[in-house]
Amino acid sequence: MRALLVDGYNLIYAHHELSRLVGSDMDAAREGLVRELMPLAAPGRYGLVMVVFDAAGSPNPEPVFEERGGVTVVFTRRTQSADTFIEKAARRMSSRTEVSEVAVATSDRVLSGLASGFGARVINGPSLLERAHEAADETREEMKRAARRRVPLEERLGEETRRLLDEMRYG
Repeated sequence: MRALLVDGYNLIYAHHELSRLVGSDMDAAREGLVRELMPLAAPGRYGLVMVVFDAAGSPNPEPVFEERGGVTVVFTRRTQSADTFIEKAARRMSSRTEVSEVAVATSDRVLSGLASGFGARVINGPSLLERAHEAADETREEMKRAARRRVPLEERLGEETRRLLDEMRYG
């Protein structure tokens, strides 16, 4: 399994449109980022996409995990930064045999250095957003190709099955 750990606020600030929402609607900025990353959670891409946000001011003594369209969203516990959470997760995942690759998406130099030290591949924010857009485009193209390949049910059935269905339909 390939795992992707995303420094949520770091990527929001790296995103031209989402960064404009920070002062007025941070919830919309977070949701926008999660929506943009959903194509990376598609089969054949990453088995785990985890977006981590600091939960400054949160009363929660433990991290909060939410699942959204194949993306795991994490709000850290009140005393933990997203960087610390990602660092620990990258270290743990890098040592697990079922995880073939760990990628950390951030433009934070300290976190990048720590993650690469654990063997994780580091992707900067703009590059990850570009990959997510490419994945979305590829998914749209695949859906178009699949729609053109649709074969009527009658053509997919064997002769005997068609005869039985015709008997049921027409008596």
